[in-house]
Formats: sequence, C-alpha cells, structure tokens
Amino acid sequence: MPELPEVENIALALKKNLTGRRLTGLQVDFAGVLAQSTRVTRGALVGKVLTHVHRHGKYLILGFTGDDGTQAFLMIHLRMTGQFFILDGFIPDQHVHLAFDFDGLLVHYRDIRKFGRLELVEDGIAPAALSHVGPDMMKVRFSEWHRRIGSRRAPIKALLLNQGIASGLGNIYVDESLFLAGVHPEARPCDLSEETLREVLKRGKQVMRLAIKHGGTTFMNFTNFHGKPGNFRRKLRVYGRGGQACRDCDSVLEKIVVGGRGTVFCPGCQAL
Repeated sequence: MPELPEVENIALALKKNLTGRRLTGLQVDFAGVLAQSTRVTRGALVGKVLTHVHRHGKYLILGFTGDDGTQAFLMIHLRMTGQFFILDGFIPDQHVHLAFDFDGLLVHYRDIRKFGRLELVEDGIAPAALSHVGPDMMKVRFSEWHRRIGSRRAPIKALLLNQGIASGLGNIYVDESLFLAGVHPEARPCDLSEETLREVLKRGKQVMRLAIKHGGTTFMNFTNFHGKPGNFRRKLRVYGRGGQACRDCDSVLEKIVVGGRGTVFCPGCQAL
C-alpha cells in the first residue's frame, strides 16, 4: 500500500507538472473508483484549472478553480494499488480506469485491485471525510502526539499504524522507525519514557524524509508519476528481512504478528 512517502512523491509531481493547467476532459472507463457519478465529477472539475495540491497522511486533495472563481476539490485515496502516472506513448491496459486530460497532457489513474477512491469534497485542507483521520505524521508536534499515544496500553506497532492517532505511517515505515528508535514492536507506550517516545516520533519523521528523497519503496506495484519504482527498498534495515542477520548486531531478525500485521524486528537492538 502506498504510504506517506509514496503519496508525497505523487503530490510533488502533480504540483510540478500540472499546477496551472486546465482540466479539459475526463475519460472514465470504470466509474466504481469515483465516489460520485461520472456526470457529477465531470461537471465539478472539467473546465477548471488545477491550483492546489494538498497531502494529509496517505490522502491527496486536488483543488480546481474556475474562471468565475468557483472551486472544486477532489480527494484521492490510493489504498493498495492506486497509481497516477504520465508516460509518453502509454497504451492503457484493463487496469487504467480514468484518464485526466490537462490541455492535452494525459494523466492516467491505474488501480489493479480497484480499492482506491476519488471523491469530491467540500474543502481542500480539512474536509469532513477526513474527520476520522489524525494529524499528519510529518507535521504533528510531539506534545500533541504524546497526548494521543503516551498512556495507551496496546502495542506501539499497532498504535503507529492507527491512522486516527496520526496519519501516514504504514507497515514498512513503522518497522523501520521502531528499529532505529531501538523499541520493540510489542512495547506499550504507557511503559515507555517520554524520552523514548520522543525518539520514536523523531525516527519516524527521519525515515519518511529519507524515503521521500529516494522516491518511496517498491515491492510490487508502486511507481512514481513517470512510471519509475521507488528505490528506498535498498535502505531497509528490517522490513522484509526476517531470518536474515541484523546489520548492526548480527542477531537474526525475527518475524512476528502484531495487530494482525507481519512485523520484523531485531531481538538484540530492540529488546522488550
């Protein structure tokens, strides 16, 4: 699933390539990815200029402005396999469900599993549809994050995945963040010091900044706006390496299940 770094790379590409361009057409081959009807979506967006791109956690919100000043906002959640890209000479396959025409520049939305959703919302920053989502993990301050998580008794791995506490971290970057912080994934925040929790948040932001720099992580389907995979996979210390040696202490990395998710950690560097 695309996590915050992957979505941020898409947001940056959309801003760079499409800001100021007018949406002149919208081809819909599978309307199931749209929350509203094709007619309503076209009516709200076509003819307007893309003026605003905002990311909150794993969500994108595109803002469009008409010549008369009217605005419309399209919220995008890529879920598991959603992709946006532009490729010269691209021939759409059966997994391309939408094609946005920005003054002759085609941007394709491809989603193998069809779980992604594109929804018209009423606001470009904090729509009601995101009221259940916590603050963005890259922007949240420690005091607010600590208030939300510090006294909790559930495993910290599960709480970091809880998008209602803070939004953006997924399985890959939680494992990496906890390794760098030296915290066991089954540790409970209520048992950890404020200093240790501050380190967890610091390392989470550090990992995401590095992943953004390297274009995100690709294991299966993620590619950037131009169809290129992310290369942060080469930087992974624990995720996907269960049974291999820790690069810091040579302990064998263990794989367990926490909160229903496969989890890899180092028993030497992350003692419970």
